[in-house]
Amino acid sequence: MAKTVRVCHYKKLKIKLNGDVYPCCTSYPHTKLGNIFDKDIYDKIENTDVICECPMFKSVKRTADDKIDLDYIHYETSNICQASCVCCPQRKDKMPNEEIHLAKIRELIEHYKPKNIIAIGGEILVQEKAFNDLFELKQQYPEMKISTITNLCVGKERLKRAEEIFDKMTVSMLGFSELTYKNEMGLDFNKTIDNFNELYNNKKVKLSPKYLAMPTNLFEIIPFFKWAINLEIEKIYLHCIHEFEQVANLKNPYWVKTFAKVEKQLKTIFESNKEMLIAKNKHFISIHRILANRTNITQQYLDSLNLSNIVKITV
Repeated sequence: MAKTVRVCHYKKLKIKLNGDVYPCCTSYPHTKLGNIFDKDIYDKIENTDVICECPMFKSVKRTADDKIDLDYIHYETSNICQASCVCCPQRKDKMPNEEIHLAKIRELIEHYKPKNIIAIGGEILVQEKAFNDLFELKQQYPEMKISTITNLCVGKERLKRAEEIFDKMTVSMLGFSELTYKNEMGLDFNKTIDNFNELYNNKKVKLSPKYLAMPTNLFEIIPFFKWAINLEIEKIYLHCIHEFEQVANLKNPYWVKTFAKVEKQLKTIFESNKEMLIAKNKHFISIHRILANRTNITQQYLDSLNLSNIVKITV
């Protein structure tokens, strides 16, 4: 697929937890534009040349005809979260200077008025300041599309307010049974599914369930996939923790046999739902390269099922 050539930071900004500003999610060190607390941050954003490439884009020098018109501002808030996921490396410390930090981000958003905002934590739905700021932004700029990644395990009052804010939610799961969910995330599986179903039935928020596979929850990706593939949703993520290859010796015969079983079951789901998936006519499933490699879901396999436009192998 041909890369899109553009001035990347004229289309998207990524603001890290420490306030550093980059042109995109990848945040290559040499592409840093500045920090939200820099007095000249707007000048740096608008008058810096960033030359870089990623699998999708090629960023080039600005010309006199280029004008900043942001599709996205993607920012990180605090690491505060009500979950206790075993794979999470983050401390749950509150963001230092949270009020002024979020105020600076709010200034950037109001200055550039991007078409889309992606706000991630931690868990934004339990962070009062970040959550309320988004609620106010949505009231002020209802045309802005706001997205987040969430575990969705909150009370009904918070869920209803979240429904008024977010246009899209990626719902991240580390299991698909009560026991695994409790052990891996410290959360209530039934509460999460009940909240998911309420949003799904109300049809106000576009939902994307995301499975994060680990050595201890690998087989539950199968019931998750069987459930998710039949939903009318935005996208399904079949992903895994990035440390999978470090925490398990995947060349060990145990894992070879384990992934062979998972491969057979995943491919059965793909093949039995092939026509339905083709009818989606959009990028509907994202599978992480580690899972794809270990289950032999190759580009050649997807091509053989005519699913190459529907299922994407991602890094």
